[in-house]
Amino acid sequence: MTASLHRLGAGPAAGLYYTNDSQREARPDRRDEYYAKDGDGVWWSSGGTVVRHGAAIDAASFRDLCAGYHPATGKALVRGAGAGHWAGQDCTLTPGKSVSVLWMAGTPEQRAAIEAAHRAAVERALAFVAAEGLITVRTGAGGVERHRPSDLIIGRFDHYTTREGDPNIHTHCVFINVAGAPKNTGAGRYKSQTHLTIEVEQLYSYQICVGAAYRAALAEDLHRRFGLRYREAGRGQWEVAGPPEAVLAAFSKRSEQILDYAGAGATSAQREIAALATRRGKHELPTGPELEARWREELAVCALDLWVAARHPELDPALARAAAREAERDAPFDPPEIPGDGPVARAASALFRHESVVTRKDLLQRALEIAGVQGLGVGVVEAELASLERDGTLLPLAAAEMVPGANACWTSPGIAASEAAMLRAADRLLERTWITPEAVATALAQDDRLSPEQADAVGHAAGPDGVALLQAGAGTGKTTTAAVLVAAAHNSGLRVIGLAPSWVAADELARSTGIPAQAIARWRHDRARATRSEAERHADVAALDRDTLVLVDEAGMVGSRDLEAVLSAAQIAGAKVVLIGDRRQLASVAGASALRAVAEVVGRSAALGEVRRQTVDWQRAASVVMARGDAEAGLRAYAAEHQVELVSGIEAARGRVITAWTEQRARHGGDVLIVTRRNADAAALNARARAMLRAEGQLGPDLITPPARDREDQIVPLALAVGDHLRFGESLSHLKLRNGSRARVEAIVAEPDGGARLRLALEDDRVIEVAWDELRRVPRFGRRPVHPKVVHAYAGTTYAAQGRTCSAAVMYLGSSTDAREIYVGLTRHRHEARVVVERDRLDALCRQRQADPRMPATDTMVLERLFREARSYHEKANVIDYAADRVAFVRDGLLRLPERVAPGIDVGRAVRAARALREAAAWLGVEHMIVPAWRLVDAYGRRLSRAPAPAVRSLVVQLARRLGRPDPEHGRGRGHGIER
Repeated sequence: MTASLHRLGAGPAAGLYYTNDSQREARPDRRDEYYAKDGDGVWWSSGGTVVRHGAAIDAASFRDLCAGYHPATGKALVRGAGAGHWAGQDCTLTPGKSVSVLWMAGTPEQRAAIEAAHRAAVERALAFVAAEGLITVRTGAGGVERHRPSDLIIGRFDHYTTREGDPNIHTHCVFINVAGAPKNTGAGRYKSQTHLTIEVEQLYSYQICVGAAYRAALAEDLHRRFGLRYREAGRGQWEVAGPPEAVLAAFSKRSEQILDYAGAGATSAQREIAALATRRGKHELPTGPELEARWREELAVCALDLWVAARHPELDPALARAAAREAERDAPFDPPEIPGDGPVARAASALFRHESVVTRKDLLQRALEIAGVQGLGVGVVEAELASLERDGTLLPLAAAEMVPGANACWTSPGIAASEAAMLRAADRLLERTWITPEAVATALAQDDRLSPEQADAVGHAAGPDGVALLQAGAGTGKTTTAAVLVAAAHNSGLRVIGLAPSWVAADELARSTGIPAQAIARWRHDRARATRSEAERHADVAALDRDTLVLVDEAGMVGSRDLEAVLSAAQIAGAKVVLIGDRRQLASVAGASALRAVAEVVGRSAALGEVRRQTVDWQRAASVVMARGDAEAGLRAYAAEHQVELVSGIEAARGRVITAWTEQRARHGGDVLIVTRRNADAAALNARARAMLRAEGQLGPDLITPPARDREDQIVPLALAVGDHLRFGESLSHLKLRNGSRARVEAIVAEPDGGARLRLALEDDRVIEVAWDELRRVPRFGRRPVHPKVVHAYAGTTYAAQGRTCSAAVMYLGSSTDAREIYVGLTRHRHEARVVVERDRLDALCRQRQADPRMPATDTMVLERLFREARSYHEKANVIDYAADRVAFVRDGLLRLPERVAPGIDVGRAVRAARALREAAAWLGVEHMIVPAWRLVDAYGRRLSRAPAPAVRSLVVQLARRLGRPDPEHGRGRGHGIER
């Protein structure tokens, strides 16, 4: 139930694939060729330059256009027409299985209505592709200029079954690699071209969004015709409410066939390879009355009238379960960012919980997915989006490149104001002395473990700035540095408190420094309590005053709203804040890159770059390069040392992880982590780890199997034995347990009423005895109790591992990864780390780009594909990134959109010039300076693109004169020259 993309071959041969008599599809009333025979397919054209919109497709014309020739004249329409010309792109639009099953079970009138609704939805999806400019053409020297084509040519082919004969309505939309050239844009070799070849990069980027537009249009039409309701089916998709899952599975033989071949959890690339490997000719399938008879027999086995079930969605247990989950979900601390229950408002609020800037693609996709479940169409989404823009609920930040008059991304007024307030609260340079130099010297003298780099970091953090930054890479000794800073603060009579984005990080900070620490969410909650007594306000961590130092650990994972709350409270109270973190490790779950924004305003920070955690030289070197932003180089180092293993098959790869884990435990003891990305992988590895420990005699038999909630908040049986290691997924205040706390099961005692009591040894050296039911969260607001959220703790995700240190680690890569996860996963250990990679996923990705996808990829190709993933580094956008005047935005929150770059401006040199100016200002001793790059461009215009260095020198000389400093050109020997 998505928009699937398939790249065609070259020349007329690609057209033969669509018209070959041997490739046929079963339909109850006839066999039609795959994809077209004379009189079947229909042309879709936005300009009518070659074919007429809605006209029937004949096979010869289709093959001619696949080769780039005009079907009427036989002349070449584009450069390179012929056997080597790429034919085009297939985008297949398919509804959920429930729609096809209702079509199969319907009367002729019902079938005709569903087919009409499907065709209308396909039409709407194609119009969406054209309106959003997802297909482009290129002109200019080297084809660097992209334009919207004046005519898109698409062949539409409606099909109705799978290769196993199951009902499956779908339409192949073939984007022909011939498009009308835009008017008044031709130049050079493109000047005489009436048609150009297409670019489909944006179509791939918007693939899920196009599918969501099709599904929303289809849901609206079916609801209007039949009054159908829908239920969520995962991954933003929907099914008709009523028909049970068992019936849908019975008519999904092809999907089951592909799943059996590819395995559970297979990627789309693996499923595509599996589909090719298991495909059989459609001429083998029954047709006509024979196929209809088979369907009737299969329906009889189901003993259910599907149309009656669809008309009574209230009986669907899936809807009841979804409603129950929604009722049990706690409301977030911050209210929805965008008020309203419309699909765009709900989508924007959901996205703003994790991003400060939402892109057009993400907002449209999420809104269309929500609209589909609600039975609303694309027009409703477009109208609501326009309304939210008009009334200022959504603030545009940049114009869409290919959609005239549209916006590429948005923020909200609340988020913009919060970020501006955060940056103002961070701008506290040279405010006063909190920690005296004598106190710093005493603390350094009392701890001889610090390196000169760490000692400098303590001195910087203890300086007169109200907000100081300590950027510490993984394994660089930040806890030791923080402990000395705390000692210096205590020597100066300050009260020191700690804050962190999670309770695990807060507890670790408290253990390493001896200060009280809280999760920021709890700190905000406590400050919001209006009923606290004055004694409570004075005693708890939430209270701040002029004699308080606030240490914020793992600051790179703190969202903008949380950091704004901390910095604003500290500014009002006159407290000092030290932010400790690494923006290259895992990003904040909440929106934006807050640490980056603050660092750019503060302008200076201490940095710990000397890795102290790893004991092996090459591993320390790998950690250093990863901390500097090159995770690929670090991963290549482990591969060069034969610490990266490629294992085919999920089960075999997971088995190898457990073997490596066992080998490491033999060498380093029990302090060995298994790190992965997906919760499902962690659960499977935990089960295997328990089996291994039981075989070794370290784990007893399973004594109880109570229901629990897993990492996905699903209710599952949790087997428990003496010796098990557990992790709690939520805070339990009545037991003083934190979200992320770990415990070892020391005893299990069955009770007469069927329950059980556990004796647990906790990480904080406490031992508690508790009934299993007491491990669940205390219900609030009259809600019914929920099951405990507890999982086994042998394997965990990178988010669970962040901030932990262990003797050795095994990192399992069973799904796509990125630079942040590689960095975190390969810097937890002291002595040894091994990477186990599930090979088949990467092999499938390599095959997709081969001429013959049946040929397996080599190990070198697979590794290079993995290294490519390790290069992927996404940093969340901040609102200030889009401000035309950054100074004005920080000062008063005003957000003005930057003007488009004028022709002739060399943007790269402009940015380098701005960076050089900032370095020169630092050399001059300017403590605080914000120089927007576009201000520099506006000031010097095209001079900057021709000669940036003289323009920068002129600004620096003027600045030096104002400060009474000598000309910096005479002081280059100091090592701070201007970048040219």
